[in-house]
Amino acid sequence: MTSWPDLLERSVSPNKLPDTIWLTRFLARGDGLEPIMLGLGERWDGTPPGLLAGLVAAPPSAHGYQLSMYGLPRLRAVLRDYLRETHRLTGFDDAFQVAVSWTGTRSAMRDFGELVAARSGGRRRLNALAVAPAWDYGGILEPTGFRMHYLDPTAAGCWEPTPDLVSAFAPTLSERLDLVVVNAQHNPTGLSWTGDTVRALVRLAADHQAAVLIDDAYYGFLDPDEGPTSALLELLSEPTASGLPWLAVRSMGKQFNCNGWAIGAMTGPPALLDDLVNDVRSRHTYNHGAHLQSAMADWLSDRDAVTAFLAKERAGYATRRRAAVEGLTKAGVTDIVAGPAGPYLLYPLPAGHAGDRMSYLETCAVETGVLMSDAWPAARSLAPRAGRHVRMYLGRPPETIAEACTRLAAAGLIG
Repeated sequence: MTSWPDLLERSVSPNKLPDTIWLTRFLARGDGLEPIMLGLGERWDGTPPGLLAGLVAAPPSAHGYQLSMYGLPRLRAVLRDYLRETHRLTGFDDAFQVAVSWTGTRSAMRDFGELVAARSGGRRRLNALAVAPAWDYGGILEPTGFRMHYLDPTAAGCWEPTPDLVSAFAPTLSERLDLVVVNAQHNPTGLSWTGDTVRALVRLAADHQAAVLIDDAYYGFLDPDEGPTSALLELLSEPTASGLPWLAVRSMGKQFNCNGWAIGAMTGPPALLDDLVNDVRSRHTYNHGAHLQSAMADWLSDRDAVTAFLAKERAGYATRRRAAVEGLTKAGVTDIVAGPAGPYLLYPLPAGHAGDRMSYLETCAVETGVLMSDAWPAARSLAPRAGRHVRMYLGRPPETIAEACTRLAAAGLIG
């Protein structure tokens, strides 16, 4: 059980996220109920013991700044092999290079946006495309000069983009695209896009000579024996993508329940990755946290342990997903979106709820202690977005998720 008083500041504002404000207000009620955190996508537990053991074994050199901006050399080599294996990249060794992101993938994506903007020839307004609803790509790209555009499958009555939807969307663009985001294991729907869809998005980028940003935050959530769509493999296999600037990021923290370590992988064309890590990123950070990188290298080197851990995690999420769907369905909720490729589901606001999604989420949090997030998760206030769905994180025990549904139903907030 998390000790919330130990995590919340008393004399200063801990942060300005609505979740934190609502959590503080719920705890102030003093009714003795434990808050149920289904919003931030953070486990706070479940880190593999084998991974934690590597922290003790880290060499003395891991406790200082590092020389390589590509990350700890041993982890970089292990990551490259791991990505080649899990994304089935045999035959493409010369087409990509790998670096460690020791500041998290969000920071890496922002730096890529800055690099693309710097290479734009001084154009004053740049355009980026993502599929709706979307993670906070605007939060990282808009500060570097991009205007966001969204392909919204829900306008066609579905949640997953298709090649036909991409083709129909292309003529509606009145301006050139400069960057296309591909999030094939989609946050927040949990749906895994088809290879045909990914290729259609890559070809759209090629038509505009736009950069491609591949967000593989949840690639490891699908069973590799089922051949999950690898956007990275699809891009490398697509002839029209040759010469495009691109970056793929993959979170290790989300796979192995250590988000606070901020360790991920960055994959890109060798020359572009060199510019990204040795020019753009070196302006604002040094390579640090090598003790965490050393532990991750040890852990990833034990493929049998990693495979067994991820299989157990997938089974656990399937059980939690069932608990959430059953709890919501029992209360009369329909139109639930719960794909297997992520740790979230979506459900719509109850028909009788007059407010917007944020007011609904605030009511759920403050009155019941169940904290969830918008279908458009973001670290800042957003302009109103279309739709009535909210996002529920599934990283809690099944009985906790069932209790969350019970609380919401008792308060008349679902059904």
